[in-house]
This record gives sequence, structure tokens and C-alpha cells, in this order.
Amino acid sequence: MNYDICHSSITYFPLLPLSKTASFERKVLDIRQMPAQVLFPHWDDEFEFIYVLSGMMEFRVRQKAFLVSSGEGFFLNTGEIHSACTYQSYDCRFVIYRICPSVLFQTEDNPLYQKYIKPLVDHPSFGFLTFVPKVPWQKYILEMIRKMNDICDRPVDGYELKINHFVNEIFYYIFHNVNLSKELSLKESRDLERMKDVMIYLTKTIDQKHTLADIASYCHLSNSECCRLFQRNVHLSPVDYLNQLRIHMSLSEIIKHEKKITDIAKMYGFSGSSYFSEMFKKTLGITPRAFYKSVLQQQTLSSNADPIHGRR
Repeated sequence: MNYDICHSSITYFPLLPLSKTASFERKVLDIRQMPAQVLFPHWDDEFEFIYVLSGMMEFRVRQKAFLVSSGEGFFLNTGEIHSACTYQSYDCRFVIYRICPSVLFQTEDNPLYQKYIKPLVDHPSFGFLTFVPKVPWQKYILEMIRKMNDICDRPVDGYELKINHFVNEIFYYIFHNVNLSKELSLKESRDLERMKDVMIYLTKTIDQKHTLADIASYCHLSNSECCRLFQRNVHLSPVDYLNQLRIHMSLSEIIKHEKKITDIAKMYGFSGSSYFSEMFKKTLGITPRAFYKSVLQQQTLSSNADPIHGRR
């Protein structure tokens, strides 16, 4: 599930897949500049390295919540549902590297891929890793990510080769230090697949009317079990998740400024413009009109920035 709209320094859920010619993508983000100050629950088809440049935020993955501080990071396997949000009054600036598996080996039938990478990425329990400086091998990985940042901040011809080199070295240390002895329980595995399935379903039918009973029926669960499934995996009720998904997906149309609010509301399953505006303000803290103005302001600031040092 990879939709993304990106504008200026603000990133809107969901995220676009990497282009066929890109081996990796880097985004430097500020959690307070993101809609509702959250990284909305989603997953990607690529590996991800996340590194906190400054501040602190709450990161959620595998039914767990982590406080991640400056100098710490994460590895996320492909297909891993995750999200993030502000923590108390802290700012947080962080970088996300999305890495295409082909960075490691061009094809999955490569013997080295089969021997070293496939056992890692295909293992059900290997969803993510935390990186903290107090663990020596993790500290070394964090140092490599910092070097990747330096290279991307001042790119020269061939810099992609250096990034590929560091990614391969990071996986070398992951391979030698990760413990794959723990098995994912049948319930955990079933919950993860069920959650991803219903997230895809709600995205594809975003313009249709959905109730808790309807969502629970799709999941083949009771209403109460469906609520627990959502709380465990995305920390929201099914209805709150759906409403927030609709709002986040509507942002691209708000930015385009080509359709009336009534039409946008209908596109994303709202009964009318008034209810859409009400839910928009409840989710993002501002009205659709104010949001559009804020995007214009960000675009102006970005276009006036120093063409070399002002761009990220």
C-alpha cells in the first residue's frame, strides 16, 4: 500500500513507491510539519532505515511503542506496518531511507541473496530492529547512517555507489547480530495479514459507506475483536482509522485546488462538505482552507530558500 504525495518540506500520507530507476530514496522530515503531526499507519515494499536527527518522537511498530531520541534509529523490514507521532512538546527531525532490495542484489535468485538476505527478510519474526548507541554493533550502524546523510547532503557523481556500499555493510552487521530463534505466533502472523488486508480494502473502497459492523464482517471478527485488532496494530479504533485515512488521502485534492470541497468530500466517503470540514479540523486541527493556505506558504518559503543550502 504505497500512495504518497509530497510537497515542499511537508510529506503527506500515503507514500509513493520508488521509481523503477531509483535504488533508494531519502526524505528529511519534521514531525511537526506533517499533517496532524503524525506519520500515518502504513507499510512499504522497500526496506527502511529511520534515523532521528534531533528531538524525540514516539514510534509504533508490532503492537509496541518506542520513544526514539536524537542519534537513535530503526530498521524496518518490507511490509511492516508502522507509524509515528509527536511526544509531548518535543520537536523531532528525522530522516527516512527507503531502500530497494535490488541495492543488495539485482535478482532474488542470486546465490548470496538466497544465502544471507532471504533468510532475514522472509523470517516472520524479523519485522524491525531498534538501533541505540550503547550497543556497539548498533552504534556502528548508526555511524554508517550518519555517513550516508553526509553523502546525500553534499552529493557528487557516483554518490549512489557509496550509499549502496553502506547499505550492504549494514546488512552484514544485521546478519551477524540478529537473533532469528524467536518465532512469530500464529495469532500474531494472522493479525498482521488481516490488518494489512483490511487496510487495503478500506483504501480501495474509500468512497463507500463503512460502519464498524461492516469492517468487522470483512475481517470475519466480532465488533469487539475488530476494535482490538485495530488498537493493537494502528492504535486507533476502526472508525477513527477510517476517518483519518479519508482525511489524509484527501490532502492531495486539497492541494491541487481543482475541485469543490463538496466534491472532495464525496470522493472520500463523507456525506457532505460540513461533516468533511468538521472531521478535517478534528484530525488536523485546521480547516481545509487553512491547510491549503499553509501549503502555499510552505511552497513560497521553499522557493525563496537558498538553492544549495536551503534544499533538503
